[in-house]
Amino acid sequence: MTLLSWKSPKLTARTIAMAAILIAMQIVLSKLSIGPDNLVKFSFGFIATMLMGYYLGPWLTGVAMAISDILTNSVFSTGGNFFIGFTFSAIISGIIAGAFLYNQEITLRRLFIYEFVQTLVTNIFFTTLWIHIMYKAPIMALLTVRVPKNILTWIVYSIVGFLVLRAVSRLNLRSNDNCWF
Repeated sequence: MTLLSWKSPKLTARTIAMAAILIAMQIVLSKLSIGPDNLVKFSFGFIATMLMGYYLGPWLTGVAMAISDILTNSVFSTGGNFFIGFTFSAIISGIIAGAFLYNQEITLRRLFIYEFVQTLVTNIFFTTLWIHIMYKAPIMALLTVRVPKNILTWIVYSIVGFLVLRAVSRLNLRSNDNCWF
């Protein structure tokens, strides 16, 4: 196995159907969360992002995450403002997930590294930048609040992601003999 995978599966009807199911899962799971908004809120959307990366590779996952973000902020909007920066972050998040997880052995170490990169790039850097641009909030004040929360979610998301992906990898759903839909 290589450190990162830069390939995606061929675009077949099966791959498109799988992408559609995972996009729907992403939309639903991102709406589910535990914890209050003003403290530490855990959303479950990361599970669908990991599954997309695992099954679709970096490029298709990037496209699927963009579609998911656009659908979430238009058709399934809860009244928030659309900002193209978050769509860009979703694309980058998908590329990172696919690069780390597609055709790779699922280990706890890999999940901790993947989630660290994901957290650092998309959550701490880009999301903080987008909030700063949108609301003119001071970056240092944002980082003071966002970094501790993201350290906690990095650990939780890594462990939960490892458990989910290990269970899914044992199902051998990639083979045509075990088609799951």
